[in-house]
Amino acid sequence: MDKDEAVKALKKFKRESGWSYDRIAREMGIHSQTVSGWGRGLYKPSLLAMPLLETFLKTHKGRKP
Repeated sequence: MDKDEAVKALKKFKRESGWSYDRIAREMGIHSQTVSGWGRGLYKPSLLAMPLLETFLKTHKGRKP
């Protein structure tokens, strides 16, 4: 999964689950401003953050809030 696809999947998850960026960030163990920045298109996940984001998306795929 590339960075753009990952961010797109994150935004879709947020929209469908109703989770806040703060809650997503807590689950991932990173700062909420980081996740919010991805969602708002300010920047893309770093190479270090990509595994965290991919794991989060795989773990929560199809999961109800």
